Amino acid sequence: MNLLAFQILLPIILVNLLTFKLSFAHDEPSSSASAGCSLDKLPDGVQTDEMTLVTINVTDSRLNESVIEREFYIRVPGTNGKPHSTEATDMKSLMIFFHGFLRNVVEIATKYEYNVMGRMEDVIMIYPEGMTDFYYPNGTQERGLQGWNAQGSAENTATGCYLGYHQCGYDICQKLGQCHDCAFTSCHNDVLFVQKILEWVFANLCVDTSRVFASGESNGGMMTYELMSRYSDPFNAFIVIYGVPLVGFLNFSDPGVVGKSLLHIHGFDDVWVPYNGTLSLQGLIFTRVDDVIEEYARIQNCSLDSIAWETPFDTVNDFECKEYPNCQSGATVVLCTYDGDHNHPPMVEETTYLFIDWVKIRADDKLTGFKTVLKSSLYVIAVLQLVLSLLI
Repeated sequence: MNLLAFQILLPIILVNLLTFKLSFAHDEPSSSASAGCSLDKLPDGVQTDEMTLVTINVTDSRLNESVIEREFYIRVPGTNGKPHSTEATDMKSLMIFFHGFLRNVVEIATKYEYNVMGRMEDVIMIYPEGMTDFYYPNGTQERGLQGWNAQGSAENTATGCYLGYHQCGYDICQKLGQCHDCAFTSCHNDVLFVQKILEWVFANLCVDTSRVFASGESNGGMMTYELMSRYSDPFNAFIVIYGVPLVGFLNFSDPGVVGKSLLHIHGFDDVWVPYNGTLSLQGLIFTRVDDVIEEYARIQNCSLDSIAWETPFDTVNDFECKEYPNCQSGATVVLCTYDGDHNHPPMVEETTYLFIDWVKIRADDKLTGFKTVLKSSLYVIAVLQLVLSLLI
């Protein structure tokens, strides 16, 4: 083969090799498959389409390496009778949902229809249980005060609140010497708990690690923002339901949060976590919802001139969503509001899954666009080189 022929054929060969590789990338074993995809069965005791309790150990370095038992519930949807496979059609998405303060896993799993939607959308649902190590002065344990150490809930040093109990009642807070008038949750390291949950899930279940989501309501929504602030890397999108940081605790400094999408849903009449940052029923002051979302939009380098993000549910309780568009980070940032209080928002499960599907579609569109641009660019190079070769 002479030099001229080689110059002509080389770019064309490169074009075909690269576009072939891109076009069939999804036919190869996915690099986003978790280690659990290599297993041939589910962990002992875990059955598809059933709620299963899992207990893991979390070691807290603040308490001389004390080992603390933590619990979460898991529901794995059955798919074609194949709970584990590296095939892209069998890997499952994952959503962790955090209950609100004073709530529990069983209540949330029955209140919302995430299990139903998870079965339809092939999503593993994880429901962590908050800690409730609260004791009254007479030694009686209060099992209802379970929540999450997140966004100031255990560190708020403000005064003048009327909670009806004192943070010193939490055993771990007392041991840490952390007793504040306006802090209302236990002081456990809940971010570490989530890390251990994901370690267990990725090791034991077949998960598409590019499709991992965190969501929560109220104090559970605060926990979702806590992950965005301190442990955002494993997650691809966050869905928050009427929960925001307390004033002074808004923080999106974690570099891993750039490029991660956010859906926030909040009622205008909420008195427990007020939309406009007014004093809550317990005397707490939360950050204004608009301030939280606009700050996140700035982090994602989005336009602050919002546009309508339409859903099929816009007629229910004046449910309305708006998007902060053109995010240079690639994220999608959406705020949905409704006429209602600190209670079950309209169509929250459907909107959640609509959102995560929308995020996936946008990601797929970008990949398709990249393939088209790359292919076109390489062919242009090939033509130019052909022309130059003929002129030499």
